[in-house]
Amino acid sequence: MIEHIDYDNLKKRGFLKQKQDGFFILRTRMNLGVYKDDQLLKFVEISRKYGQGIVHVSTRQGIEIPFIKYNDIDTVEKELKFSSILVGASGPRLRTTTSCPGNNWCKAGLINTFVLYDRIEKELNLICGLDLPYKFKIAISGCPNGCTRPQMSEIGIHGNFNSNKAVGYVVYLGGCGGRTPRLGFKLERIFNEEEVLLIIKNVVAFFKNNAKPRQRLALLIEEMGREKFIKEIMI
Repeated sequence: MIEHIDYDNLKKRGFLKQKQDGFFILRTRMNLGVYKDDQLLKFVEISRKYGQGIVHVSTRQGIEIPFIKYNDIDTVEKELKFSSILVGASGPRLRTTTSCPGNNWCKAGLINTFVLYDRIEKELNLICGLDLPYKFKIAISGCPNGCTRPQMSEIGIHGNFNSNKAVGYVVYLGGCGGRTPRLGFKLERIFNEEEVLLIIKNVVAFFKNNAKPRQRLALLIEEMGREKFIKEIMI
């Protein structure tokens, strides 16, 4: 058994303790879940060299490699950085934002999910790994089909038509999975992109400043009341 390991720090770096003693799961992410061919080849190389030849695709559009030995973590990190592969995060942090292709190539897509994703990261600086009171997830879908399950994330968004037949954004808040799953509630109207970004910014800030440790947004909303919460974040 390995002693004196800062497991929380390793989670930030993308390495999760495995059930088998002495082994770790490498969790990676890429913007929009898009990996290039050379990066995929790097996963094969790392899994064979440092793991047991296993590569797993996560539910949040990332790629994981199990059976990484503790003593190999620093070396694996260097190889990932050289290949421009980003690491994911676990624990009480902002998780990877998931996004379907939207209108980039899906015939059902109404909104450009890629643009919204980029603006969340670059303009709001809401990037995977941000420390928060507990896990927090954002999901974006291009249409009402909701392939990324926007109703099951702290913030969920999908494209739809408003009453004027213009494309806009539907917003769900307070959803979560886990042991106490909750469906997010839908805000009453359809928003434009700038309004959506402001809502995201306000919700994350409110959660960061008001949630208790290990309290999901759904439980915070239940504690304070939905109407009061909406007034706080719709400023």
